[in-house]
Amino acid sequence: MSDKVILNEKLKSLLQGINEQYGSTLTDELIVRLENTILDFNEEVDALMNKLKENATIKEKMMAEIKSGKTEDISNEQTPDNVSEEDVQEMSEWEKRLESLS
Repeated sequence: MSDKVILNEKLKSLLQGINEQYGSTLTDELIVRLENTILDFNEEVDALMNKLKENATIKEKMMAEIKSGKTEDISNEQTPDNVSEEDVQEMSEWEKRLESLS
């Protein structure tokens, strides 16, 4: 059995129990909130993946410059230790959780 089938079965049994105990209105609200949570998670993962792609591109460009001998002004470029205040963005909740894990 695939993980998706198992997940669907567990979700159905949980929702059935909630529906029996609290009624369909609260079950519908729970489903809406779950959908919103999943959408938010997907958006954050997409943003994270795009940022990873950007960083990989920057690293490839820097490696090409280093290999070609164009390393005279690397110290002026932004590095993780030398990031300006303007570039600091508020971290999302997921980024904070991921950072606390490392």
